[in-house]
Amino acid sequence: MDIATPSSAVVNQSTQRRVVLITGCSAGGIGHYLALEFAKEGCKVYASARNTSKIDISLHQVHGIESVKLDVTVDESVKAAVDRIIQESGHIDILVNNAGQSCVGPAVETELLRVQQLFDSNFFGAVRLCQAVAPYMMDRRQGTIVNVGSVGGYVSSPWIGYYGATKAALHSISDSLRIELSPFNVHVIVLAPGTIKTNIVDSQNDEPLIPENSRYNGAMNGIRAMAEFGKTSNPTPADQFASHVVPRILAKRPSAYLTYGRLAMATWAMYYVPCAVRDYLFGRKFGTAKLASELKAGVIA
Repeated sequence: MDIATPSSAVVNQSTQRRVVLITGCSAGGIGHYLALEFAKEGCKVYASARNTSKIDISLHQVHGIESVKLDVTVDESVKAAVDRIIQESGHIDILVNNAGQSCVGPAVETELLRVQQLFDSNFFGAVRLCQAVAPYMMDRRQGTIVNVGSVGGYVSSPWIGYYGATKAALHSISDSLRIELSPFNVHVIVLAPGTIKTNIVDSQNDEPLIPENSRYNGAMNGIRAMAEFGKTSNPTPADQFASHVVPRILAKRPSAYLTYGRLAMATWAMYYVPCAVRDYLFGRKFGTAKLASELKAGVIA
């Protein structure tokens, strides 16, 4: 990818309006509210989605936010979106890798194709954007990359192992990127939400939680509880989440990790709890302890 950098770019960057690209901005989600909050802070915002019809039209009509068609799983789509923004605005100051999918179900009974799709969206999608945008930031000696991980990247729970794995991978590559990009004055932030009221919880409504003849039928209540956890755990409203984190992202020296939202710190703390204790608590909460008892008693085959 050829990059042309005006000689005055570094000199004038402090007076330029900051340009923000956010992926995964379907109406009602975290990306939607992040876009609104960045716009309130005076940024030029590009809100993207695979299907732009799912972006709330008021973002543009009321707040002047531009809509961009961007499928993070397709190289050509990423290149076209980034090229458009560079042509229109000349630079990208902040990249927010927010696009992602959810996946709930037993790890050994989840189809491998579904796992690959999940990683392509949640992990490789962010990597594609980083590789497309970071060189521009590096040449300008300025920029911030925000990778939206999850507290599930700190501690994974039963039934969301693959989702947690994608976020743990994103946390890990962010740690490497933070060090590698620091000589170029490019910051890398992991944004790790707790339980947030967002439409990602509804994205799996049409998918069966377990296959027919599953060996986990006895834990179905626990699996369903995990699938609905984002609705039943008094989640933090997405607009409140955005208003809390955006000023911290815009800080001159932002933190490497921003963890916020319902149960965020409690989940983070679970990382330091002995595995035996953690497994016991999760087993009681999400049905594996009940399943073990029924198997031992011969209640189920």
